[in-house]
Amino acid sequence: MLIAAATESLAEADFSFNRGCFNLVIRRSQECVELSLAGLLAILDIHYPKNHDQAPLLLRILKSRGVDIVSEEKNITYISLDLSRKRGPALQQLEGYEESVAKKALNDGKYVLSFVEGIRKLLLEKSA
Repeated sequence: MLIAAATESLAEADFSFNRGCFNLVIRRSQECVELSLAGLLAILDIHYPKNHDQAPLLLRILKSRGVDIVSEEKNITYISLDLSRKRGPALQQLEGYEESVAKKALNDGKYVLSFVEGIRKLLLEKSA
């Protein structure tokens, strides 16, 4: 359910990008990242914390379970932290974000969602 919500947030980010609402792109992309990572924690039966940067906990758990994330760890950590810091100012209109920043946020959301879907598939294969 959380991953489906992440997909919806990403679609909203894309819609906002096409309309030039760059602050909303930041906000929705961050929601996509947070919901994606929280969704994977839920699949792992982990009660996820109510904060906006889920990456440290998730990555630590994946490593402890033998999931190879070395090539993705740095990017996922950076993206989650970066967007979690931008979400509030984006929503409150405290900071104006340019098209290039919004495009990167949108691409980062796609990247994290793709990562999560790949790990989810891997975990399902391991449990079968």
